[in-house]
Amino acid sequence: MRPRGLTRLTVLLLVATTVPGHAEPAPGCAPDRLPKAVPEQGSAEERLAADILAACLTQSPAPQARSRPAANRLRASSVTAKSVTPALGVTVSMDATSLKIVDATLVTAGGRTEFRVADAELGTVELQATSLSGKLFGLIPITLGGGLPVPPLPLPYVKLTDVTVDGVTVTARTAALREVTGD
Repeated sequence: MRPRGLTRLTVLLLVATTVPGHAEPAPGCAPDRLPKAVPEQGSAEERLAADILAACLTQSPAPQARSRPAANRLRASSVTAKSVTPALGVTVSMDATSLKIVDATLVTAGGRTEFRVADAELGTVELQATSLSGKLFGLIPITLGGGLPVPPLPLPYVKLTDVTVDGVTVTARTAALREVTGD
């Protein structure tokens, strides 16, 4: 004979998972379900895009803190890339048709600020870095690289806020910069 509470719990769990209106499981890695364009900030589509991209880019344990500083560090309030094609590897290596960087500062390993830029729009971009971290659509923290494999999954876009990129090298065929200052 089973305890009564266990039977009720089983029935409640069964009902909760089958009744419409209850939260559905996370969408998983399904780039084909992403909205066609970068969604508006605060929209339901933005949360869906963040969940899908997080599932596609999720990795095992977070990288350990490094004993030596990166060659350089780029910090930006936001980075948006379109038509992103990451390469498989333990460093971040990707191509993008465009890259928009807002409020960025590049600092050398010695702590010297090299430049600040309010806004940069780059075209036909190649980016390489030892690690890249930020929040997908300002919602979900994620770190790529840092000694962990980067999945080689093409994505229509990626938008990150609170971005930190270590050991970064960027080449672009075109660039438009606004409000640049530097040493």
